Amino acid sequence: MTGTFIGKVVSNKMRKSVLVAVDHWRLLPKYHRYKKFTKKFMAHDEANACNIGDTVRIQSCRPLSRHKAFSVDEILRSEKTYDVEAVQQAAALAAKASALAAPQTQPPPPPASTSETS
Repeated sequence: MTGTFIGKVVSNKMRKSVLVAVDHWRLLPKYHRYKKFTKKFMAHDEANACNIGDTVRIQSCRPLSRHKAFSVDEILRSEKTYDVEAVQQAAALAAKASALAAPQTQPPPPPASTSETS
């Protein structure tokens, strides 16, 4: 395939390569409905700047490897990413801090019954 496509980065685990999912809608003549089809392209990312979830524009180029014949032309929108382990550690530390800061209160004793019998 040649040309320019816009898609989302679904994997960036390779060095200088990303996997981009490109969606397109096609009419199914039998049902007169449109259906979404997804095609994944391997693209060259020289700067390793793409993260998972980024919307990018890829452009065809000469074949760089067996599966890679596109290059990342531009990052259109970056998704905010965060480190899952760091967030979990911060939550654990916050829970410990709140447990230490909260005073250990004992429930009040039950009221003594002072019933007078006549």
